[in-house]
Amino acid sequence: MPPDERLIHDVVQLARDGMTGRAIARALKISRNTVRQIAREHGGARQRPHSALPTRRAVRRPSKLDPFRPKIDELFRLYPDITAQRVFEILREKGFDGGYTVVKDLVRRLRPKKPATPSLETAPREPGDMAECDWSPYPVAFTHAAPMDLQAFGYTLRYSTRKFYSFHEGNGLHPLMDGHVHAFERFEGAACNCKYDSQKPVVLRWEGGQPIYNPRFIDFATYYEFSPEACRRAKPNDKPRVERSFHELVTSFFCGRSFRDFADLKAQLIHWMDTVADPRPLKRDRHHTRLGLFAEEQPLLRPLPRHPFDTARVLYKLCDIEGFVAWEANWYSLPYEYVTEILPVRVTEEELFIYKPDLTCIARHALLPRGAQRRSILDGHRPRHAEHGPDLDQLRRAFADLGDPAAAFFAALEKHQHRSAGYHARRVLALREGYDTTDLLAALSHALLFGALEHTAIERILIARAHPRRLDEYVAEQAAKKLRGAVAESSTEPRDLTEYDDLPCRGETTQSANEPSGGPSCPDDRKAPSEKSGNGSSNTSNDSDS
Repeated sequence: MPPDERLIHDVVQLARDGMTGRAIARALKISRNTVRQIAREHGGARQRPHSALPTRRAVRRPSKLDPFRPKIDELFRLYPDITAQRVFEILREKGFDGGYTVVKDLVRRLRPKKPATPSLETAPREPGDMAECDWSPYPVAFTHAAPMDLQAFGYTLRYSTRKFYSFHEGNGLHPLMDGHVHAFERFEGAACNCKYDSQKPVVLRWEGGQPIYNPRFIDFATYYEFSPEACRRAKPNDKPRVERSFHELVTSFFCGRSFRDFADLKAQLIHWMDTVADPRPLKRDRHHTRLGLFAEEQPLLRPLPRHPFDTARVLYKLCDIEGFVAWEANWYSLPYEYVTEILPVRVTEEELFIYKPDLTCIARHALLPRGAQRRSILDGHRPRHAEHGPDLDQLRRAFADLGDPAAAFFAALEKHQHRSAGYHARRVLALREGYDTTDLLAALSHALLFGALEHTAIERILIARAHPRRLDEYVAEQAAKKLRGAVAESSTEPRDLTEYDDLPCRGETTQSANEPSGGPSCPDDRKAPSEKSGNGSSNTSNDSDS
């Protein structure tokens, strides 16, 4: 108990009269420590400004958070921007049985709250009318895997503000469609309209103020019966809900969590959406949750089709001389008889399919992580001599399938360079990936005429006489040939316009310019192998999502 004012006055006066501390303590019947304390506090008080208000000493009471202070300090050290809600969730997992308010007060003392900045008001929306979509990049470190630079897909319903997130290795057209499909399956429907920025998978370019949409994404939107709406350029406030949603992803999901690998990241994301994001009450109305408003909105969403849109990527790839198809810095095996053939490849989120030219599936691989530099080898795809490349019998058949000039070149190669014939033949066949087969046959004929039987000579001839191209142009050329044939079969001669001058006129009429219901269609025969029955998708190898 602190000494009263009378006792303090007596000690000060006796000390001023020259009495020692021991004598003062004996005279006033108090301890010498009390005398020293009073003298020390009196000397300090004379050095500070005096106030008429009484000073109060705060008495700290024990708190339920005291056993968890080391954990809280560690969280602030690892995640300086962690929120009080996230700290509360972690402490509950550690056995804390207190309330949220005491945690919030402690966090506010440890980290003062930044002043709020006013946000722009958004126009109200009807249930099921509008959604917003966007991407955000995040570098993610894993505890048992290499770090990855991932893209977070966000889809937010404007009315209920219910959100969907998913992580992808890119943000092109195919990941964009995959994210939509997963969001539609979670919400069991699609909003009637959806806002996007000027990302290339959605908006190819702008003609003045008119957005030119990607026809492949329009095909996807038509299948699910929703309308894409491009925001004004450099105007992120046109879709504020989804822009703000990524702040919630950072503060509530990433803070205070560690991830074993990519699969663990996706599993924790789903659990967080189920247990934290969806049941969270709205800030503008604490009496309602997102799930409560979503119950009103869900019946007004567009119903889903019976089967999902096939978002697979389809392209043509060359089987190299070792019997592999390369995709995103990984290699996938094939039966060895398909060496040097150009084959259709279909890539989904989790698998890679390889087909014969007649679209019969010959290999099915689990998709390896992008850039892993690994090989996926199926049983029976690697004979014992595979490490040395195809033998002469296989090469002879491959050159015979190309045509007579190729067969003649290989025969001369066997005759004049028997020991290195296999090496030169394999290098020549590898040139098919960069040059058209017709140009390769012409180069072989020219080389045979002058006795140039080395692969370097063939490559020099192609560089001088042919134009290199990517393999996806091979598909475009084949489609163009079929399209020209279809147009030629249905062509009609134009009519003479003077015939209309002889038609009778039935009086003055007002001619209205009726817009056509649709532009000329461009048939695309390059469908996914599994889409021959038609499910609304049109996948080609000429990717526009880069």
